[in-house]
Amino acid sequence: MIVFRNCAVLLVIASICSFIYGIGQLHVEVEPNACRMTYMFGEPMFARVRFSANKQYPNYGLYYYYEGVRQQSPLKSQMTGAPVIFVPGNAGSYKQVRSLASVALRKAREHYSTGIHLDYYTIDFDEELSAVYGGYMYHQQSFLKHCIRTILTLYRQPSPIVLIGHSMGGKLAQSVLTDAEISQHINAIISISTPLDQPVLNLDAHLGQFYVDTHTQLSRTRTASKPTNTTNVCQSLHQKQLSEERMASQELTPKLDNVLLISTGGGNRDLLVNAGLTSSQFNDLHAMTSAIPRVSLSCDHLSAVWCLQFMQVINRFLFSIAQRRSDATVIFSSNKQRNMQSALTHFVRRRPRQQGLVSLHSTSNWHEERHLVINKFFANGVRTHYHELIGIRRQERLKKLAIEALNVEGDENWLFGCEAHKSNDTDSLICDKATPLTHLIQRLPNADTEPRSVAVLDLYNLRKTYQQWTHLLVRLPPGSQRTGYNLDIYDPKERIVDIRIPRWYAYGRRIAVNETLQGTLHYKLRIAEMVEPYQGLRVHVEPLQCLQPKYRITARLCVPWAAGFDRYQTLTSPDQKPGLYINVPTLMPKHYNTSLNPVVLDLYLDPICRYRISYEYSYADALSRIVLQFYGWLPAHLVCVLLIVLRNQLDKFQLRGSFKSLKPYIGYLQYTSLYLVTGCRLLKKLILNVKLLPEPEPLDYSINVSIIIHCTAIGLSILAALGMWLALAFYGNVFYRLALRLTRLSPSSSNILLSIMTHLPITYGILTIGVALGAISGLGLLLAFIFYFLMLSNAYKDHLEDYLWQKAANLLHLASGTASDQGAESEQSPISDDDTQSQPAKPKKTKDQETESESESCVGLQNFPFHVTLLLMLLMLLLLNGPTTLAWLRSRRHGINLPDPSLFSNITVLASLSLLLQLRAPQKLRGYWMLSLVLYFCAGCVLLYSQAAVYRLNYVIAGSFALLAGQQSLGCLLEKLLPKFLD
Repeated sequence: MIVFRNCAVLLVIASICSFIYGIGQLHVEVEPNACRMTYMFGEPMFARVRFSANKQYPNYGLYYYYEGVRQQSPLKSQMTGAPVIFVPGNAGSYKQVRSLASVALRKAREHYSTGIHLDYYTIDFDEELSAVYGGYMYHQQSFLKHCIRTILTLYRQPSPIVLIGHSMGGKLAQSVLTDAEISQHINAIISISTPLDQPVLNLDAHLGQFYVDTHTQLSRTRTASKPTNTTNVCQSLHQKQLSEERMASQELTPKLDNVLLISTGGGNRDLLVNAGLTSSQFNDLHAMTSAIPRVSLSCDHLSAVWCLQFMQVINRFLFSIAQRRSDATVIFSSNKQRNMQSALTHFVRRRPRQQGLVSLHSTSNWHEERHLVINKFFANGVRTHYHELIGIRRQERLKKLAIEALNVEGDENWLFGCEAHKSNDTDSLICDKATPLTHLIQRLPNADTEPRSVAVLDLYNLRKTYQQWTHLLVRLPPGSQRTGYNLDIYDPKERIVDIRIPRWYAYGRRIAVNETLQGTLHYKLRIAEMVEPYQGLRVHVEPLQCLQPKYRITARLCVPWAAGFDRYQTLTSPDQKPGLYINVPTLMPKHYNTSLNPVVLDLYLDPICRYRISYEYSYADALSRIVLQFYGWLPAHLVCVLLIVLRNQLDKFQLRGSFKSLKPYIGYLQYTSLYLVTGCRLLKKLILNVKLLPEPEPLDYSINVSIIIHCTAIGLSILAALGMWLALAFYGNVFYRLALRLTRLSPSSSNILLSIMTHLPITYGILTIGVALGAISGLGLLLAFIFYFLMLSNAYKDHLEDYLWQKAANLLHLASGTASDQGAESEQSPISDDDTQSQPAKPKKTKDQETESESESCVGLQNFPFHVTLLLMLLMLLLLNGPTTLAWLRSRRHGINLPDPSLFSNITVLASLSLLLQLRAPQKLRGYWMLSLVLYFCAGCVLLYSQAAVYRLNYVIAGSFALLAGQQSLGCLLEKLLPKFLD
């Protein structure tokens, strides 16, 4: 048992250190911000659009954006552009539309002849904290609907609207689709870094209910797509996205399926909304900014609304789906298939359709290349088209061909398939007609330079499909810039490396490829058993020998079950930061086989170097991702630990005057709550099979994550108890002065009030419950915490003073008693052993003596460990209700009454706490074993039902307080009514 205890202590210490290390690593391996700022031509101006709903929502507003000279209100003139509404998110400003709208104005001026322009509107939500208080969401949703109706009246004919939402604004935009009247006027919705299907932190019931309501309504009216155990978006480079497959395989419903939903994520720089939350099962298209053409960088949560590269892509897409009507007004196209193709072009990659035969009239400058690997380039370009024929009828094992063209424009057709024959004039092989293979060419991001044009072809399939073809044709356009191509024909078995990583434990770096050949262009790493978002694998690509000092490697990561999460990274040095880290954005589907469908990493190498490719399990990346993705579990685990500590403290009463009675942290040095973590894993499986209790939260992550978070919570509980002890002992006066400032009471009045509450705690409950009912329950909790802390602080100081006086008196009595007793002892004769044995035995304690000894135990406020735990639970409840309280304080200036989702549970806590203080709890009563079992059950419910739904902790804490108050009341009542029966 001692060995297990020591191991548990080491595990707790290691988990705390790991969590702290993960926090430090969050900002280490992050790429620098490469976004360019967006500048305006003129002064940004916002014209207020006034309508009837402004009276109902006095703190909200609708604005029209323009630049330069002041214009009249849009209500006084008919608008002609295609309407776009920007919806800000959590604490977002309506002025964040400046970058989007300014780029659109510039583009409209540059293409004035087309007559296409956009009208940007933006909504002022008073920078409300909608991500932490769900009561805002319903108000904002209603106002957004009013704004859409108002904007429709500004145009001669109904014009479909595009909504662009940032952060929680994207969720608001998605939620308006649940209104059939509004949804028919929505053309497309673009969400930027939005938690679409679940919130980042579910802190109150209203926020959780908002997500549930939206999901329920969309499930009935819009087609959803979820990955299955056979989904693999990496099988082919040309496989359609899930949403595109769905759109092609069924007829669209006339309403919601005709609305194009596009979601985007910021990548590893976004520490507020991780990538896995930014996609939705109702989306048509998802893309990460690092994979979007002409962006190819990661955006943090705020820069996503001003990053110039990203703003240009969004506006290019909007202009591509806009059409000008005969009356000079501009509308967005209602053809979803056409809009979807445009979205794929701008947000995923340019995907030109396969073209027909092309006639080649040139008969000069034709050559044939027979080598398997070659790097051919022309330093000063070529004067006329250069034609290179590459035979495809090779050895049977050579099934793959990788080819890259240098400095070729993206629209240029440079790769063809053809049937070659000898020319009568030059006696060389030529092709009269050829089929362009532009649709097989990838445009790979290449840092700040032009994208790389690379094609990886399957020669076996080409020979089988196009039996008449004899060659591939590389056609380099004329120009003065350096041009050429790299060719690599190889056996795919030699270029595919299979890697299997463990769930957690792996040490050391392992070699995947010891040395590549000179001229190698492509390698593929297939990674199995990478199934959870916290796992991290670091891949090292080290150049061994290069023909030139500068090189570039493009890495493409594809997760087979997560469409739209492709990630690109360019490597230019072996010690580059961030390194090449492999991880998945979401948990893999159930019963998914990663051996058949592994995570794929394609490495497009620079052929001027030879490389060594190795990999290692990255603990730093794994720990940082645990912190980033699972920090929201900490409140639930901390409450669970406090409940277990409270359970262990119930029947532990220290003797008054002992040194242990001064230590309020007794009971926190425990590890038994770890049993509950493993037990809940088994109980969850039982609940899912038996189905007697509500279904637990679907958090099917490794138990390693739960243990790290729980051990961190144990460490935090110890630190919190020690901090509370120091605050009680040394900073009581500081909190007293702070309470005077908050309550604005004089010292004499506060002393009288505190004395009344100490001797008659029922007044404590009446006051705090009155504040909760009259204002907000969070303020009642704040007053309760302050007065409870001051009462406990005064009690601790009195107890400490009594302890010190008692010890001083004992020392004085011992010193004086020793001097007087020495003479008396010298006169007495020693007592023999026989006399000692003949002394009668001490009589047993009577009932009155036992009662007297019980009265010497620390009960009531003197049982400091018990009350410190209750005080910490009250503090947790206060923090959980902080966003609601802050929202109430902000809304009071506008006279708006927001709902309090935790009113009844908080009143229960306040009433129970006042009753416990009135009864001088805890008392030495019977029945603690039953209460300890119930608290153990509550702790288990926390782990099963409250890790993601954090707001449920309010009900668990309230239930625990009510159980304590009920047990103390019932125990005291039974002690008075039936004392003989209980004895």
